[in-house]
Formats: sequence, structure tokens, C-alpha cells
Amino acid sequence: MRAFIAIGLPSDIKDALSKIQDKLKTTLPKISWVKPINLHLTLKFLGEIHHKKLDDINQIIAETTKKITDFRIKLETAGVFPNIAEARIIWIGAEEAPEALKQIVGELETRLGESGIPKDKHPFRLHITIGRLKSHIMPSELEKTISNIKPDIVHKNLEFAAGGITLFQSTLSAAGPSYTNLKEAIFKIT
Repeated sequence: MRAFIAIGLPSDIKDALSKIQDKLKTTLPKISWVKPINLHLTLKFLGEIHHKKLDDINQIIAETTKKITDFRIKLETAGVFPNIAEARIIWIGAEEAPEALKQIVGELETRLGESGIPKDKHPFRLHITIGRLKSHIMPSELEKTISNIKPDIVHKNLEFAAGGITLFQSTLSAAGPSYTNLKEAIFKIT
């Protein structure tokens, strides 16, 4: 089973991100856009895991969320991965993650690593993938387009309360991925 751990997004944030995607579609036609229903903030991509690992993973998630009180996340910028010349992913996120989020990701990496799930090769970056490039786009064109949406992101005040984390199953098909909520763990309420 293919799986990942993420923070779900409220519908108003998904709607706002969808509007940004619509604006980008006019200048970036060679993009596979993430469906609004599938938008999320990935904390840890697990890859292919065996069903027998689910109990351990759910326990790690539950123990991690017990230590955290709910907190706010503010989306304030946009960018690409891995870089502008070799871009494959367009994202919206933040330059700096809240301390609580850093703590969650750190604990998940450590605890899941101890249970045999490989640690991420790259440091965590607070981002929501909104599109995947199907082919190369001139870096200057892509950079200009991304720069043009940054004021929209700030203007929309994309801030939301993170209430918990969810283990999702990802099923790939010709129509694109679909995600199934396997288990949700809620943060302590302040």
C-alpha cells in the first residue's frame, strides 16, 4: 500500500488555492494540476508500506499528536522543486514552518526511522503541491509567473488552524491519484 502522513486543509483554503491554480492555468498550460479535493500538506511520504506496519505507524502518529496543541499555519509564498531550471513541482507554502510543525516532523522522522521507514533525504519544507510539470518550461517564464502570484497569496491571507494529522492511502490510476483517509489523530485543543 502506498501511503503518506499529512495535514488536511479546510475547504476555504482549498478553494483559495484552486483560484490560484485557475490563474496559473492561463500562463502555464503544461501542468498537471492537483485536484482541489486532493490538496494537503505532506509531513512524511511513506511510500510502499506493508499492512502489518499500519498499527505501528498509527501508534507513532497518536503519540506524536498527544504532545502538540493545535496551532496555525500561514501560507505566504510560492516556489518550485527542485529548482527553477529543473522544476517538476509547483508549490504554495511558507519560508519558515511553525515550531510545532517542526517538532511534529522531527518526531515522525525519528520514530518512523526507528521502525524501519527510511528518513527523508531533504529537509522538511512547509509546502502544498498544487501542480506537476509535464514538460520543461523556460525558467524565465516560470519564475515570472511564480513571482506574479506571490502577492495574491499574501493578499488572500491563507491562514488556517492545524487540528491534527492524518495517515492517507494513495491509489494511483490513469485518472490521477485518489487519497483515502486511513486514520486521523487530533492535536490537544488549547
